[in-house]
Order: sequence, then structure tokens, then C-alpha cells
Amino acid sequence: MINKAAKPFLKWAGGKTQLINDFEKSLPKEIIKDKFTYIEPFVGSGAILFWVLNNYPNLKKALINDINEDLINTYRVIASGPKELLSLLKILQNEFHSLEGIDDKKKEYYYEKRELYNLRNTEKSMQAALFIFLNRTCFNGLYRVNSKNLYNVPMGSYKKPTICDDANILAVSEALQKVEMLSGDFEQTLEYAGKNTLFYFDPPYKPLSETSSFNSYAKDDFNDLEQIRLRDFCATLDKKGTKWILSNSDVKGKNINDNFFDEIYAEFYISRVKAKRSINANPEKRGELNELMITNYPLVNYIPVLSTNKEDLFVRNYDKPYWTPKDKVSLSEIKIDKSLMSFDNPIYESTLSDIIGNFDLNNWIPITVNKDLFLLDGQHRLEAAKRMKLEYIDVVIQDTELLTIPTPKQRRSKKFKL
Repeated sequence: MINKAAKPFLKWAGGKTQLINDFEKSLPKEIIKDKFTYIEPFVGSGAILFWVLNNYPNLKKALINDINEDLINTYRVIASGPKELLSLLKILQNEFHSLEGIDDKKKEYYYEKRELYNLRNTEKSMQAALFIFLNRTCFNGLYRVNSKNLYNVPMGSYKKPTICDDANILAVSEALQKVEMLSGDFEQTLEYAGKNTLFYFDPPYKPLSETSSFNSYAKDDFNDLEQIRLRDFCATLDKKGTKWILSNSDVKGKNINDNFFDEIYAEFYISRVKAKRSINANPEKRGELNELMITNYPLVNYIPVLSTNKEDLFVRNYDKPYWTPKDKVSLSEIKIDKSLMSFDNPIYESTLSDIIGNFDLNNWIPITVNKDLFLLDGQHRLEAAKRMKLEYIDVVIQDTELLTIPTPKQRRSKKFKL
């Protein structure tokens, strides 16, 4: 474990710091309890990488890859020559800060450095320094290139941004000593896959709309065919017995009829987690939304509702003698006969997305079945449980015979009326 916790040295559109809690909950316990290898084929700013390096001293080895050669060059320079890089960053920072309040000169300086960066003819340390400088001073930490692989992000509006973070660069350099670095297509990481290996994929996200695409991360777009090629790669890893986690945008949350990811990853396990949209020219369009977290192993196979909030549930909803709780019932045992259901509404995808995307154990109400385990109420919850690939759920059994037997008071009342 390193002495000081390393953290991402770049600002990054789509950085995964906010998903660390969900990532931690998703980790396969049988892998991380022993020595393991961590592989990240789309490393970006490395938020998950550094969290793993900081928190798992039993990590045997890490391997990172990215199609962005300048990004991997920056990682390599930090690992091998941090002091030279820091000297260059200090010069860039002092020069840029000295222009604060002189907007024309400041803007001219930024675009001069962007042009120099795009020439790609400086030595590796300077190219890495320019990469960090542009990242810290551009609009929202966005990395975007055109079809000629020229970086084209405009200058941001920051006042004296931190360009040279000595302590973190040195911590990152120390952390990277156990990390192997590759630059190229994600498929080249296949040869490093093993049974005690965990892959995390954070590819360029599928855009939620035509105007929200920030995935021109390389000169060749990561389009739907690339997303399918990545799915095929994940399927290959699955056959090898290698565990993986993948994140992407929840296009279905934007368009209820867009089943792209639900269809191509149908054989795997899809969860929806909360994230924040931080990249948009209009601040009013930034906010919370769902993202996908997909794995080739179940995150949970059972929702223990009754043991979590049984007392409260029954006080509020099931305080009559004809209700009987039953925990951990196999989904395969639950049968459907629509003639027995209290009402027969169609399954609404929007309702399912809301149940799954906003899942809260404390607010989950058990489905209702009869004593033969035929569904009486809760068809959306049952379908959601199936979509979440659960194996077991808690139910409440309604004894329909008790419902039809009149109580002594009802019998007396009926007799009196006669």
C-alpha cells in the first residue's frame, strides 16, 4: 500500500469517482480476498484504478490500456520521471497564472500550447506536461479530438487552476510502480486474462442523444458496432472464467424504447446506479441520471425484505390473520394465472425502469401469492426481480379461504338482518 493515497491527476469527463461506492459493492469477493490482477482496458483518468491501488495491498499486479497514446505516455512519464515532469508543470503554471486578468494574452497562451501539443514533436516529458496543462485549463476537463486526431477543446474559464500538484504526482508515480501500461485496442488485454483476474471496462459511453455525444475520444468513433465488439470480448472473457464489471450510459432511461444494452447484454447481469451529469454547456442540463453497471456474475440473488423491515411492513400492510410471510421463495416456484390476479394491467417498461433504477430495499414490498404460490398482486415487482436476475424473493401468502369465511361478528350481523 502506498504512503499517500494517489488520486486522479486529471479532470475527466465521465470520471468514475462518484461510482466508487457502487463499484465496491459489485466486486466479486472470491477474487479480491486473495492475490489478484486488475485490468482496465479504457483507463481514462484512472479513478477506479487508484482506488483499487490504494485499498487492496493484496493486489498482485495491475494493467492499464487506452487507445489514447498521449494519455498512456503521460502515465509512463509520471511513473518513470516525475521530477522532470513537475519542473515543466511549474513553468507552465507560473506562466499561465501570470496572465490572470489579461484575458487576451491568457487565451493566446492556451491556444499556443494547444497547437504545440497537436504537433506531437516534443520530447515525451514535455508532451505529458502539455497534456496535463490542457486538461487543467480546458473546458470541463474534456478530451476530444477531430478526425485528424487534433485536440480541439476550447479554453475553460478557471482562475489560476492547479496545474502542478507536486504531492499527488509523486503519490501517483509511487502507485504506478506495480502497473503495466499498454496503448492500443482494448482486445490486446485478452492475453492477460486469468481466473483470478478482474476486468473493469469504462468505454466511451453511448450518447443519450445526438447533442450529448462527448465520445470523440479518438479519431475513430466508438459507435454501436464497437459497443457490440466490446460485448463479444466480454463474452470471451466469461467463457474463460474471468470476472468483469462494465459501466455505460442508461439509454433506456432516456428513451424507454431503446433496449440496446438490455438486449446485447441480456445474458449477463444489468444494474442501474445513480450518477451525475457534469458535462453540458448548459448548467441546467447537468444533474442526476442512471448509469448501467453490468457484470458476468450476480451482484445479489436474493432480496431479504422480510428480515429487513418485517415489523414495519406488517404493521402498515399485513396485520390480518389471512397474511402469512414466507422468505426466500425461488422465483421458479412462482406461477402466474391471470384469472387469479386482483387486477391485470400490462407490464409498463417505465414502471420497471423506476423499480430497478431506484431500488431501495427499505421500500420494497413483497409480492402477494396464494398458498399454491400463484401470483395475486405485484406483477411489476416480480418482473423486476426477474430482470435483476434474482433467484429468490420474499413473499406474503394470502389465504383466500380465510377471506371467504365470515367472522362470528359477521355471522351474527347477517342473522340479525334476517
